[in-house]
Amino acid sequence: MLTLERKNRFHIRDALSGLVVFLVALPLCLGIALASGAPIISGIISGIIGGILVGLLSGSHISVAGPAAGLTAVILVQLDQLGGNYAAFLLCIIFAGLLQIGFGLLKLGFFANFIPNNVILGLLAAIGIILILSQLPYLLGFSNFSWEQLWGGQIHTVFATVDTGAALIGLFSLLLILMWDCSPLKKYNIPSALVAVVLAAGINYLLVATQSPWAVSTSNLIQLPNIWQAPEQVLMGPDWRYLTEPLIYTGALTLAVVASLETLLNLEAADKLDPYKRSSPPNRELWAQGIGNVVSGAVGGMPLTSVIVRSSVNANSGARSKYSSVIHGLLLLLAVLCFVPLMNMIPLSALAAILLVTGFKLTHPKLFQQLYQKGWKQFVPFIITLIAILLTDLLMGILVGLFCSAAFILYGNFYKGVRIYKEHHLHGIVTRIELPSQVTFLNRSALISALEHIHAGEQLIIDATQSETIDADIYQVIQDYQAETALKRQVDVKLMGFKQHYQELDDAVLDIDISTAELQRQLSPSQVIDLLKAGNERFVQNDRLQRDIYRQIRVTADQGQHPIAAVLGCMDSRAPTEMLFDVGIGDLFSLRIAGNIAGQKVLGSLEFACQAKGSKVIVVLGHTDCGAVSSACQLRLQQKQIAEVKEMPHIQYVLGPLMQSVNSVYQIMQPRELSKAFLDQVTALNVLYNIQYIQQHSAVLAEMLQQGQIAIVGAIYDVQTGRVNFLET
Repeated sequence: MLTLERKNRFHIRDALSGLVVFLVALPLCLGIALASGAPIISGIISGIIGGILVGLLSGSHISVAGPAAGLTAVILVQLDQLGGNYAAFLLCIIFAGLLQIGFGLLKLGFFANFIPNNVILGLLAAIGIILILSQLPYLLGFSNFSWEQLWGGQIHTVFATVDTGAALIGLFSLLLILMWDCSPLKKYNIPSALVAVVLAAGINYLLVATQSPWAVSTSNLIQLPNIWQAPEQVLMGPDWRYLTEPLIYTGALTLAVVASLETLLNLEAADKLDPYKRSSPPNRELWAQGIGNVVSGAVGGMPLTSVIVRSSVNANSGARSKYSSVIHGLLLLLAVLCFVPLMNMIPLSALAAILLVTGFKLTHPKLFQQLYQKGWKQFVPFIITLIAILLTDLLMGILVGLFCSAAFILYGNFYKGVRIYKEHHLHGIVTRIELPSQVTFLNRSALISALEHIHAGEQLIIDATQSETIDADIYQVIQDYQAETALKRQVDVKLMGFKQHYQELDDAVLDIDISTAELQRQLSPSQVIDLLKAGNERFVQNDRLQRDIYRQIRVTADQGQHPIAAVLGCMDSRAPTEMLFDVGIGDLFSLRIAGNIAGQKVLGSLEFACQAKGSKVIVVLGHTDCGAVSSACQLRLQQKQIAEVKEMPHIQYVLGPLMQSVNSVYQIMQPRELSKAFLDQVTALNVLYNIQYIQQHSAVLAEMLQQGQIAIVGAIYDVQTGRVNFLET
């Protein structure tokens, strides 16, 4: 706790980070205001409020708030609808801030998690295209540019207003930013945007000083008002006469939703950049941003959000606490108070170059390629969102994108959620339709399609054991199928798990997983061996059958057990026989003893399994990496006697029978060492010797074997792969 508090206190790195963030934020505040069609000073005001006020109120230690490129499209549209009246637009900012405060108090900070990533990327790409289209005229020095004139063929009118000096400085700034970001100079944490702005202002100063005809005209320079000479031009108040204008409230809703969405997404990204991995409260961030927007709208600023560019610079510069954001805001305030004449020397084309690069990053061709490679279900909503925003506005575009994504989800639910399995049970092939956890009308189409593909005479189980809720109309579909189609096509339909939803039902599942007396009589020894092999294959493929274990316990308790096989296996914990052969409770008699040794008591158990209980197969099951086999081999290779193992006086009853196999392999195998090959040979030979022991010492089993009533087979279980390999005997 003390460590965390120390990290939240002011640190000298916060001052350095605040300075770096200020250097990045200054040109961005000016450029975003320019791109939004807002007064240039409003970007600085928003940056000051976002840094100082929101910085103090926010619960984030890394996030930095201010004017964001993501809101430029919203501002442009709203200003156009309000006839360019920025004072009226300030009302939108105030009411948007109030809505954000409400979002925070109502704890709606989670809603950004429900926006699909492809819709968010479509939003950012659309903003990038809007930035590029809006800043190209400024970059090329067009004083009075309109796309309508260009599309109308009035090219000469458009190019007549070109400011050559502004265009050259803009292109130079663009080239400088691109080269700087690709050069080793980037590692010095000097913002390329700041370098471009300083050099652009310096070049223009030299052009003006030398009275060059290429000097940038005043209309293409930043024109910040001087707060000392004309304070009324700096702080603009909202136009309250527009309170009855509906556009104010629709604009406020759009602004609040987009700003909140961008804030929450950037907040999450900023937390990931935090070297201390602190978590920021999203609801607190919403009402902090809301208060900031109310104040910003009241004094003539722009709408603000958490900004990932400034936040990432803040984190990379070593910020420890929120004070770095506050310091950056204080430096912006100092710049407005003392350095307006210097900032008014900056060409608009240099700011346009910065915004063009920002726009290009937002709509980079790699983004389109990545989403296209993810499939059309990701790419189509992305493109539709982008186009909808370009043709309408951000809020409508987001709603269209959400509708498109929801349509894909609904379409997927029509054909997914219901799973179909073809399973080979003891009683034959069964089709099992497994319903999802939430069964609604969205699954109706998939269920009907699955039922239509059931062939005549098949056994069908509709499994609702995993379902938490089942709509009545889904159950009606099943009832109609049972009453009509299933009867006509002689499909044996059984329900599983429905009683918990409909009390009047009795689940009547076929005992497909349980060996009955009738099934036991019908199966031949070779068929049982095939069933065991098929079960082991399912085990190896991790595709075991779904079983109602509780029901199996009840049935075997009521009706008794009718095993199809008896397995003499090792006590090794890695060899549970029912799992290895994917059979149910009561299907096997399982005898487990170290080394799978067939002594007299084992013979009695096997005789009971086959003669009294009707088992058709005896499987002597050894396994790789057997501890008993390994111990016996070590004794022989070390030329020791079993009697020398004093710590386990009864181990002779296990190791004694194993020594026959060990001695046989010892005589024929070279080199004589404890290798895998040596152990595998002993394991296999031990299985064969135990089969011989069973046949030679049990007249009952030998006679049943001779009459074909049973089969005795050997097998080795590989503990590495899970596969059971049956031996040729």
